[in-house]
Amino acid sequence: MTQSIIVQVGQCGNQIGCRFWDLALREYAQVNKDGVYDDSIGSFFRNVDSRHEDPANIPLGEGKGKIKSLKARAVLVDMEEGVVSELMKGPLGEVFDCRQLLTDVSGSGNNWATGHKMYGSKYKEQLSEAVRRAAEFCDCLQCFFVVHSMGGGKCYT
Repeated sequence: MTQSIIVQVGQCGNQIGCRFWDLALREYAQVNKDGVYDDSIGSFFRNVDSRHEDPANIPLGEGKGKIKSLKARAVLVDMEEGVVSELMKGPLGEVFDCRQLLTDVSGSGNNWATGHKMYGSKYKEQLSEAVRRAAEFCDCLQCFFVVHSMGGGKCYT
């Protein structure tokens, strides 16, 4: 079983990522009517025991086990907290691990250079730590998907 990590960056990246996670959950629900955690759902989601403060992975074991609580293999980054906050308040909020979010209050004003120069160096260690932590939960990390906008503008979905 291989896993992929989605790194959503900026307003557009997080809005597109939100649509991706919604579609992935609906698609798995259509195929997996028994609520079984298997290789296909494990590619993008962790099956966790949420009774603990630091949710522990439930191993895949002999191939099939019941889904307890799904957590997306994702890191959400935005230097303006609005989009990520809305995402966390929405129906998909429980799918994301709050320790995998990296936000700031002030924002970059839709200016990529400002975000890169001002905030890039400031949050470099925290971003590396969040990505490392996500990778440690993988048995066989296949790839990273980075979802972002090249223009530094708004994306309306």
